[in-house]
This record gives sequence, structure tokens and C-alpha cells, in this order.
Amino acid sequence: MFLQNSNTPTKVIESASQVTNVAYSSVDNLVKSVIEQLPYVASGIVVLAFFWLISKIFKSVFWATSKRTRLDNRLRILFSRLIGVLILVLGVFTALTIIIPSFRFGDLVAGLGFTSFVVGFAAKDILNNLFSGVLILWKEPFKIGDYIFVKDKQGKVEYIGVRATTLRMDDGEKILMPNGDMYSQPLMIRGAGSERRRKLQISIGYDSDVEKTKSSILSVLRETEGVVAEPKPTVYVTDLSAAGVNVSIYFWIDTNKNSPLDVFDRVATNIKKVMNKANVEIYPPSQIVVQDAKVELMTENQNGKDGF
Repeated sequence: MFLQNSNTPTKVIESASQVTNVAYSSVDNLVKSVIEQLPYVASGIVVLAFFWLISKIFKSVFWATSKRTRLDNRLRILFSRLIGVLILVLGVFTALTIIIPSFRFGDLVAGLGFTSFVVGFAAKDILNNLFSGVLILWKEPFKIGDYIFVKDKQGKVEYIGVRATTLRMDDGEKILMPNGDMYSQPLMIRGAGSERRRKLQISIGYDSDVEKTKSSILSVLRETEGVVAEPKPTVYVTDLSAAGVNVSIYFWIDTNKNSPLDVFDRVATNIKKVMNKANVEIYPPSQIVVQDAKVELMTENQNGKDGF
């Protein structure tokens, strides 16, 4: 028992010596491997610096040559950056093959195949807007200042970005429309500086003098500030309904000089004043008249039943 205990310090010393030897050997091998890799690392850094210089040269050449074309400046910036990134990525992979001889680009592509598919599917809307923005800036179906109708939105184009287009509505609100919607949806475009047509519809009674009413409305349109003389404003009878004689009023506005909402408000207010002076009653929409008629009919039936 005593002899066994007396050997314990010796075993501890031997174990500590073995640990020290293993640690020293590991550090020595690590230092040697780093020293052996230094030429490869230096070569990789030199190759990466070379590709970085090449990317700068290619970006400068592209920027200088594209200045002579009609390519949009935002596309020029985007394409120049893409050229620089692609060349740098190629330089990184080339440097990795030098620093790590066992590295193969094909193995990396195979390993990232499924991951790339998942990321691409998740980012499909972003990519759709990006590619649509590139096509819009390239083809230029509309420009800044044009007035656009898309889906249930409308407004003047204030900015065309790579991912979205900014529209300013008549009431001053700003809309950020994804370029995917702008490129895939039907658009109605009015060029910058062109007049915009507005429509106002009213219903007058059957006992009203239609020709005199139309003449009065035309006089109001000619005198209202903001309504352009050419194209000429027009007034038509478009329907004979239960609400009365439907009259459609068309007039044009120069959107560069006047707000469409302000002009429309002035036109509607002045027409209402003229109709009041002429004792011409303007009827509410037909659906409200029908609803009131149903209510009156129900009231009469109920009174009849109660009286019976």
C-alpha cells in the first residue's frame, strides 16, 4: 500500500511531462504549417489585390464608355457596381484556390445548391422588383413628371428607383409602387406637361331645359380658372335614368400650372351655384333615390296594414 502511494508523484510528473511534450509538439507543428503557408497566403493576397485593381479599371472603362450612350445614370451605377463585385468575387475564389490547394469551386457550388434555391425562392419578390426596375430604367416606358394610372392608384412620377417608383397623388400623398407591379400591370401614361381630362357627372330633372342647362355649364367651364381652352370642354347627355337626365361634363386641366383637385372643386362649386340660380334641381345618385323609394314604399305598406 505504501509502495503504491509512493509511485503516485512519479506518475503525475510523467503525465505532466507528456502533456507538455504534446502541447509543444502541437504548437511547433502549427508554427511550421503557418510558415509553410505564408508564401501561399502572400500569393493569394497579391492575386486578390490584382483582381481589385482590375475591377477598378473595368468600372472606369464602363463608366467612360457608357457616358456616350442614353443609358440612365442609375443603371450605369448599378452595372458598374455589379462588374466590380463579380470581378472581386472571382478574385476571392482564385485566391482561395492558391491559399488552400484542396479548395474546389465546384464543391462549393454543389454544397450551396439547395441553399441558393431556398434563398432565391424567398427573395423572388425582391429579385422581381430589381429586374423590373432595370428594365424600366432601360426601356423608359415612362419618365419623371409623367402622370400614371396603375391598378387603382394614380399620380405623377417623382422618382424611378431600381426597386420601386414614387408617385405623388393629387391630394399630395406619396405612393411607393414596387417596380414588379409597374412593369407587369397595364399602365395608362400621360406625358409630362400634357393636359389631363376630368369628368363630372350630374343628374337634372326631366322638366329642366336641357339645352339651356348645357349652355350654362359650358359658360361656367370657360370662365373657371384652371380649365384650359384647348381641348375644348364638352357637355353631353349620356343617359336617361330614374334619377333624371344624366349629364356628363368633360374638361381639361394643365397639371403643371394647377392642382386637379382645386380646379375640380371650383368647377363643381360654380356649376352648383349656376344651377341654383336657374332653379335647376341636381338630383342625388340613383341608388340613393331607389333606396329612399323603397323606404317610402315600405312605410306606405306598413301604414296601410295598420289602417286595415
